[in-house]
Amino acid sequence: MKNNIGRNMTIAKLTQTLAICSLLLLLIGTAGARLQGFDYQVGLSMFSLAGLFSFISICASALFTRRTKHAEARRKLSNAALIALPAIIFFGLSLFQGAGAPLIHDISTDLSNPPEFIKAPSLRKPSDNSLKYRTANIPLQQQAYPELNSLISSLSVPAAQKRAYKIASEMGWLVYYQDDGHLEAEARSFWFGFIDDIAIRIQASDDGSIIDLRSASRTGKGDLGVNAKRIRAFNTLFAQTDSVNPKKTM
Repeated sequence: MKNNIGRNMTIAKLTQTLAICSLLLLLIGTAGARLQGFDYQVGLSMFSLAGLFSFISICASALFTRRTKHAEARRKLSNAALIALPAIIFFGLSLFQGAGAPLIHDISTDLSNPPEFIKAPSLRKPSDNSLKYRTANIPLQQQAYPELNSLISSLSVPAAQKRAYKIASEMGWLVYYQDDGHLEAEARSFWFGFIDDIAIRIQASDDGSIIDLRSASRTGKGDLGVNAKRIRAFNTLFAQTDSVNPKKTM
């Protein structure tokens, strides 16, 4: 009997320790990457470990809570499951968000002539992703995000640019460069603070203007669909206050 109690307490303590580690890894990994205390890959590794530890903790809690009759062991196992919840929830949401997203990080509404970045290259580190557009990714984007196209607006170029700037600000983007018919901004992810650069090009047309967006991540091979989601949200907001139509570019 004593041997069973001792074994159950050992399992409960280990489970609780794993749960605490998962929470610490989640907090330190996200905070360290966001504050640039260490490389983002270190933060992602800590995040992955947090997800793994939380999964093990919750499974162990579910399995052994029913098998032990020792009150203290049951309490520790229950606490472990609660402590592990934040990491498993965050990890699960990240996987769900990126489910089905292609392994690309540079999205444009104009695939044949993507908007160029003017200021962004000077803000990027040598280790960051290149801003040279990869035409090999065009089929992947077309398959995953066929709805992303140029917008035809009835607004003049200055009016469309003013509207684009307002929407960018409303979406929380930091506009760091502006010229006639051209805007550049950055957006940061909530947890890790990953930076994506956005270029907005506005060209004159017979009926008003044509608006194109390009959103490119500074780090990572894939973006979990974030860049496409960002462009989609911008287009929706722009269309709410203007008569626009999607224009297929390829």
